[in-house]
Amino acid sequence: MRYDTIVIAGTSESREVIKEQLKEGHQVLACVATDLGAQMLEEYQIDVHIGRLDLDGFLELFRENPCDKVIDASHPFARIVTRTVKEATALLGIEYLRYERNQLSYDYEGIISVADTEEAIDVLNRLEGNILLTTGVNTCGAYETGVRDAGNRVYVRVLDNETSYEGCRKAGYPEDHVFGQMPPYTVEDNLNLIRLTGAAVMVSKDSGKTGGVDVKVEACRKAGITMVLIRRPDQ
Repeated sequence: MRYDTIVIAGTSESREVIKEQLKEGHQVLACVATDLGAQMLEEYQIDVHIGRLDLDGFLELFRENPCDKVIDASHPFARIVTRTVKEATALLGIEYLRYERNQLSYDYEGIISVADTEEAIDVLNRLEGNILLTTGVNTCGAYETGVRDAGNRVYVRVLDNETSYEGCRKAGYPEDHVFGQMPPYTVEDNLNLIRLTGAAVMVSKDSGKTGGVDVKVEACRKAGITMVLIRRPDQ
């Protein structure tokens, strides 16, 4: 089957892209990594491919499902996905478009801006007090092994599902240092967790308003704690 558009999905923005494509009468195939991503798209009359893909996988997907263009609406920190999709579309001569969520600016002197996980760990090792990690399960292992006294200092908020809990267990976090919750979070939700963990520092990726970063910043401001904020990778 030939599609007008293949959308690299899994974010809130990807749903907006899909809605616009359907309004214009386009035939859409969405590509998501997980069943949870697919569940986000159940309301739309589209085809969905589920599964994580490497370069060969994307090449096969695009060959088996010819399309006019690919719109990459993946997470702003999904650097490998974006790089791989761009390479696959270039090799096959397919138009590639990147849908980027808006960048916010934050007026809070307690923010320490860092480039990546490694720099965040370096900063954390120079700070004192407990740490509330809100960067997701995929990078939590790096903090557990890299941060000084992580077993006592680091607390993790992840999505409330077994995949996240298993990832934290494998990384070595004590069960009482892992908090499973589901977004969206309010300022008060963040403040409650800051108080519960006794956090002096929160770590977040700069994933914009959709990622609730503005709400996290306000919670840090009200609590008077430091935020270590990982900048978006250049696109």
